[in-house]
Amino acid sequence: MSVVSDHPAWQVPNILDIRPAEPFTAGHLRGATSLPLEARGDWPGAAGLTSSYLAAVLPSYLLPPGYEPLAVVASDLATAQRVCALLAERGRLDLAAWSLVADEVASLPTELIATGPSDRRLWRPPAFLTEWAHLLPPPAAGEVLDLACGSGRSAVWLAQRGYRVTAVDRLPTALARGRQLADSCGVSCRFEAADLRDSSQVPPGPWAVVLMLRYLQRDLLASFGDLLAPAAVAVVRTFRHAGGFDGKPSRRHRLAPAELPGYFPCGQFTLLVYEENHDPDGRPAAGVVARREGGSFQ
Repeated sequence: MSVVSDHPAWQVPNILDIRPAEPFTAGHLRGATSLPLEARGDWPGAAGLTSSYLAAVLPSYLLPPGYEPLAVVASDLATAQRVCALLAERGRLDLAAWSLVADEVASLPTELIATGPSDRRLWRPPAFLTEWAHLLPPPAAGEVLDLACGSGRSAVWLAQRGYRVTAVDRLPTALARGRQLADSCGVSCRFEAADLRDSSQVPPGPWAVVLMLRYLQRDLLASFGDLLAPAAVAVVRTFRHAGGFDGKPSRRHRLAPAELPGYFPCGQFTLLVYEENHDPDGRPAAGVVARREGGSFQ
C-alpha cells in the first residue's frame, strides 16, 4: 500500500472497495467508494469468481468510464486481483489491485485513511451535462426528456437534483439498467421503451429540457422545436466526423463539421453553447446547449 498515492486511480479518485461494510467503516482509503460485494451471501471468493457472476453483481453502469483508472480494494490480494482480471476482460485498461486489513489500517499514513461510512459513487453522468447544467431551467419549470438514455446515468443524475425525467430507449437491457441505477440511488425516473426511428413513438412535448447524448438521429434533431416548450433547453452532444479518425460509429452516424448548429436556427433558438472537440475517450464530438425562444420560466 505504500505506493497507493502514486497510482492515477488515487488522484481521481476511482477506488472501489468491495470489503464488507464494517471493516470499510473502521478504515478505508480516502475517497473510496463502498460496494460491499464480499458481504454477499453468495460471494464465491477469488477462486470461484466468474465473469458472468461479476457482471451481475458489479454491472458497468456502477463504474466510472472504462478509459479511466480504477483500483479495487478487497480483504485479500488474490480477490482484488481476480476482480481486476475480470474487469480487464470487459476492456478496462488501467487497473490496480490492493488489499486492506484492519492491522494494516493503523500503520498507514493518516492522510491516506478515512473512517466512517461514505456515500460516494463511482458512476458519473456525461461531463458535457454536468459542465452546463447551470444553464438548465429549474426543476419546477417542467419535465425532462432523455432520448436514447442508455443506462440512465443522465436521467438519474438529474432526478437526484429534483427533476422529473422520462427516459426512453429501444433496448430493454438499457432500460432495466436505468431502473436498477435509479433504485440504487433512491430516486424515481420513468423509463419507457421507444424506437425513436418511428416518430410516433417519440414522447410528445412540450418538455422543459430535452437531452440527446452520444446518439445521432438527424430527423429527431430537426423536431426539437416541436418537443421543447418556450424557454426550454436542448442539450445535445454526439459524435462528429474528423479526419484521421476511423473508429466507431460509422461516418453516417457522425456529424459533419459545423452541422449541429443548423438544427437550432437563429430566431427559433438562442445558442448558449457550441463546441467541437473530443470526448474523454478520444472520439471527435460536437455539443450544443440551446434555448428555445418565446417565453421564460419564473
